[in-house]
Formats: sequence, structure tokens, C-alpha cells
Amino acid sequence: MDNLTYRYPNGHLALKGVSLEITQGRTTAVIGKNGTGKTTLAKHLNSLLKPTSGSVTVMGIDASKRTTSEMAGSVGYVFQNPEDQLFEASVFEEVAFGPRNLGMTKAQIKQSVNEALSLVDLLPHVSTHPYNLTYGQRKMLCIASVLAMEPQIVVLDEPNAGQDFSGLNRLGKILEELNRKNKTVIIISHDIEFVASHTNEAIVMHDGRVTANDATRVVLSNSSVLATSALRPPQVTRLAIRLSKHGIKNDAMTPEELVEDISRIVAGRGP
Repeated sequence: MDNLTYRYPNGHLALKGVSLEITQGRTTAVIGKNGTGKTTLAKHLNSLLKPTSGSVTVMGIDASKRTTSEMAGSVGYVFQNPEDQLFEASVFEEVAFGPRNLGMTKAQIKQSVNEALSLVDLLPHVSTHPYNLTYGQRKMLCIASVLAMEPQIVVLDEPNAGQDFSGLNRLGKILEELNRKNKTVIIISHDIEFVASHTNEAIVMHDGRVTANDATRVVLSNSSVLATSALRPPQVTRLAIRLSKHGIKNDAMTPEELVEDISRIVAGRGP
């Protein structure tokens, strides 16, 4: 994205000269409070929105010159609200819609649908109407409908919202699988703990601008940078920061990391 600006028809300036590069094959989080431009930014990647000025280049393609349907094979977008995405009468048909429109054969469609539903743990529900699923399952169905098209880039808008503990674990496994396949994943999320555990890089947005763009560990351990967008480091990181005067590293992202570092200090192993 090069000096990307976007103004909504009502006059609201949502993006104010955003320039950044998202690394291929990595999992990147876009964080910030509501109204900072996170979703507006992401919707430019598959041409749901067109720049007011500036440019967006996706895998060498000028996204502003392509339609959303033309970008769908490269960029899969999972909406925050399942109701904005689901429309078929069965789980199978919902996931099959995208591959069918991409011109896949019946055999390819069946294989892609089964693999996607298996990954999100919905294979037993192939004949179920989507609105007979729980909210968390409908979110997973939306993810499956995008993954079945096998895009290189996957955008997930608040995928962990409404998920229980089991759903969050499943989402973590999905991200691991996408990472294994060298997919580029962009997550919009308010769950800082989840971001700390499952992303490589983080972008902080405030008032339509990017205020930080670095490794997740670097961004989430910088309290002053996060504070500009009314964010706080993960709870375990805040504890690590307070313990740093005793030699503990101040950038622990998970409880396991903090325990390991405390054990190092206790055992006298040094830095």
C-alpha cells in the first residue's frame, strides 16, 4: 500500500496516507480500537473498496483495477459477521459456491469442500442449514468457504469473536495449517492475547494511520506505542515488563515463555 487514502461517500476520511508492506507467507495482525480504519484497510486487498488516492498492489496486481470476483481466487475475505456472508441452504453448498464459481471440476469441488470442512471441524454437518449452527460454527463455516477456494492470501475479520475455548483452539490450528502452507494471513482482532500467541507481525492503527508495523513481539511489548491507540500489552507481557528489573525479558508473549525465563533466572543461567 502506497500513500493509501480512502474517503467514504458520507465524507468520513477513514484512511490517511497509509504506506506499508505485508510480508508474504506470514501471519499479520491489524489491531487498534474501533473506528481506526482496520477493516477499511483490509477491504482494499480484494477490491471491496477502491482507493480515493494512492495505490494497493497485491501479488504484483493493481487491486484497484480488478473486481472483487477477479481477486477472489487470490484474496479470500472472511467477514466479521457471518450473516454478511452466508446464503446457501446447506453447509456443503455454502463451501462449494466459491470453488464452483472458480471453475473447479465436481471432483475438485468435493475434495476442496471436504478438506476445508475437516479443518474447521464441520465435516459431520455437511447437510445442515448454516443457520442451524451455533454462532461460533457459522464463523468457522465462513472460514471454510474461503479456504476451499485455496487463495494465497486470507483476510480474517475478528475470527475469534464469539468463539469458545474449543473454537479458539481450533482457530489456532487453522492458522498453523495456513502457515505450514505458506499462506499470507491477515487478522483483524481486538484479542491481544490471541494476537500474541498466533501472529508473526502486527500493525497498529490509530485515526486512519499506521502507528506501528513490526514483529508482534516488538509491537506488543511497547506500552507507549500501544497506548496511542488505547491498547495494552497482553497480561503476561505486562507482568514480564514489571519483572524486567530482576533480569526477566520484557517481551514474553505467552505464559510458557515467561515461566521458561523465570526458570532461567532461578537456575542462575543468566541472559
